[in-house]
Amino acid sequence: MGNGLFVIRIIMNELHTLDIPELKDQINDSIEKNKIEKVVLDLSDVNIITSTGIGIFLSINSTVDSNFCLACAGDEIRKVLELTKVSSIIKMCDTIEEAVEIFHNSI
Repeated sequence: MGNGLFVIRIIMNELHTLDIPELKDQINDSIEKNKIEKVVLDLSDVNIITSTGIGIFLSINSTVDSNFCLACAGDEIRKVLELTKVSSIIKMCDTIEEAVEIFHNSI
């Protein structure tokens, strides 16, 4: 999307332990290969998340120096992220457009 900003859509219904290592490697490879500086992760298709899934969010957040936003999380995912206090560490937006706007305004 320009300025080192990428939107990545997770097209998995469940983020659980078996899928996370491969997903984490793919995202980290993309960040490195494409010199990604800011990431918006679209969670609109995700309905279930485990602690390992939350760990990948924290890892990405660290990799891009907190230039990371979770967008389009459903009610259940948002509730888990709030209960685990992830929402106090990682930006959360209701829409992709809102997340992109946050990064464009911070330039």
